[in-house]
Amino acid sequence: MTPVRERVFTFGRQCGLVGVLADPADLPRPGAPAILLYNVGLNHRVGPYRLNVELARDLARAGYTSLRFDLSGLGDSLSRPDSLSENERAVSDVSASMEFMTRRFGIDSFVIIGLCSGVDAAHPLTVADSRIKGAAFIDGYSYQTLGYVLRRGLMRGRRLLSPSRYKSWVDRHLRRPTARSMEIGESPEIFEREYPPIDRFRADVRQMVERGTYLLFINTGNTWFYNHRGQFKDILGVRTLPPGVEVEYWPAADHVFTAVEHRARLVQRIGDWVTLRFPAEVLEGLAVVAS
Repeated sequence: MTPVRERVFTFGRQCGLVGVLADPADLPRPGAPAILLYNVGLNHRVGPYRLNVELARDLARAGYTSLRFDLSGLGDSLSRPDSLSENERAVSDVSASMEFMTRRFGIDSFVIIGLCSGVDAAHPLTVADSRIKGAAFIDGYSYQTLGYVLRRGLMRGRRLLSPSRYKSWVDRHLRRPTARSMEIGESPEIFEREYPPIDRFRADVRQMVERGTYLLFINTGNTWFYNHRGQFKDILGVRTLPPGVEVEYWPAADHVFTAVEHRARLVQRIGDWVTLRFPAEVLEGLAVVAS
């Protein structure tokens, strides 16, 4: 197994961003893109349950360099005193990470991995920036379709017939609440996400595909507005997925991959996708890491 080397770097505006570079201790794959990983919501750059760490190290063992870093104001990175919105800052920070990798290591092609709110920066960058050759969107944008509504109605009908539903109602309303439940109030909204309109999303996917960008969409059982693997084709309004687009639906997995086996499955799936789509021989002629 290839040993992994990890180093800490600061970069970006006034070197305020902090990231960990993971690469193979031996020579990385010639011409391979660098993998970019960053925060999910308010989480540290390690990701939920150290998911980003596991992804980075697994990819390094396969010969790929990655940078997992904190966006401005999160984890170890400094805040930015400007008037940009949260998402504008995230887009700027991810762009800064690519500029750093090119300037410091000569890498000028990238694969970006976004989970949940991380997709909000990954999506527009993948649409606009030709340096991004591939993107994995995990629990990203999803939209209600007719099939989704029908399936949801069927599931609700089944729940109405479930005895456990009525036991739960009794527990909530008729039995004396515990001290713990009395202490817990309604959580305030920390941030909200805005999805692009579905027509815009379809146009964006077409643009990415036409540029030759490889896309992997993974949705879990906790995804909003998504309850079937085939739903993604309905979202795109197509009968067959475009070339270079892969879709997974894992209803048993939760949103942050709490279970060890679900995290392992995700790491394996992304590793297989990266090595299949970005082998060194396909990328000959791109810059080679000079470390």
